[in-house]
Amino acid sequence: MFRELTELWQIRQFRRLFTARVISNIGNGMTPIALAFGVLSLKGADAGSLSYVTTAQMVPLVLFLIVGGVAADRFGRSQLVGITDIIGGVVVAISAIAFLTHHASIPLLCVNGFIFGVLNALWYPAFSGLMPLIVPEAQLQSANSLLGVGANLGFTLGASVAGIIVSSAGSGWAILCDALSFIVAGFLVFALHLPKGMDNDSTTERVTIFQQLREGWFEFSSRRWIVIVVVCYAFYNMAFEGFLGVLAPVQSKEALHGATDLGYMMLAFGVGGVLGMGVAIKWRPTHPLLIAVAILPAAGIWMLSLAVPLPLLVLMLAACATGISMDLFYALWLTALHMHVPQDALSRVGSYDAFGSLVFAPVGLFLAGPLTHLIGAKSALLSVGVFALATCLIPLLSHEVRTLKSGPSPAHQQE
Repeated sequence: MFRELTELWQIRQFRRLFTARVISNIGNGMTPIALAFGVLSLKGADAGSLSYVTTAQMVPLVLFLIVGGVAADRFGRSQLVGITDIIGGVVVAISAIAFLTHHASIPLLCVNGFIFGVLNALWYPAFSGLMPLIVPEAQLQSANSLLGVGANLGFTLGASVAGIIVSSAGSGWAILCDALSFIVAGFLVFALHLPKGMDNDSTTERVTIFQQLREGWFEFSSRRWIVIVVVCYAFYNMAFEGFLGVLAPVQSKEALHGATDLGYMMLAFGVGGVLGMGVAIKWRPTHPLLIAVAILPAAGIWMLSLAVPLPLLVLMLAACATGISMDLFYALWLTALHMHVPQDALSRVGSYDAFGSLVFAPVGLFLAGPLTHLIGAKSALLSVGVFALATCLIPLLSHEVRTLKSGPSPAHQQE
């Protein structure tokens, strides 16, 4: 394993991408805590207000993901990732300054969240298609896993100090750190100047966006295992986004010690992500999706544990297990896509994947606040936890999901 990682680190473009991801995720580790308690600290704000702010960012992310996949394949993935990161950093900085100057408001945060959501919709499909342009196919899982380890180390570092910064200096400073991390990461990725995912000849230029969308949809929908996992994950993600964005902060404020305890849980969540990606670097399961899906119920256990709530140490262990499961799932899933989907359609398939996975996330965020008002945070967590457990186990009923093997499909090998 050490030799394989050494070979990856010798690839200059991989080192640059790795560094950018670590830096940006330091800020991302701070954001869930900083934004949640920043909103809840505003005069007259409550769980419903937090739902509005988080939903405002998620809705455009879902709506524009499909367009983002086409844009990435047409205009260059590294260029699009870099530009959206830089502009997104400026937008986040405006929210940070609003908190620091005591001019933050729910409408302002919703508008900024909407703009950032559009940028993120362009960013995600482009980023998901970067790795095959940088490393050889045989090293894809190791590269994806090592990048995930770096991302989670950054997230863990951010989460470890977020509660302290928010409690002592306020949310504005933590959000400002997030903004600066995006700007620095954006410049690093933009400088990669990788080739486009699709050939830039005259025939390609005559292909319309709608033709590209149809081709991407065919590549996506013709693989039943992709459709099944994405549909089920859509409902799972609806529960998890509502939990992480609204229910967990509200329950932490009401039943625990606020931002500090949520910071500990997010720290454990980040550590779990590092461990999950660490496992993925070396482990090559014969049936990767069977393993990936079977470990996802950990998130439901975290939700149910927080509903009680159980002691903080138990909550941290549940958060850690969730981090392991979600990041190991991500590494195995992304590698399966890289192995079984044609490289020139990868960003478009990635955009359909992301769209399907996130399509109900705004619903989860929007309903989390009213649900908390209606039945209380504890009952809401119990309901959402049971729902998450059910939805993430359904893909195991599929023969295609259980039996999909690692390595490229025969059709992909011929391309």
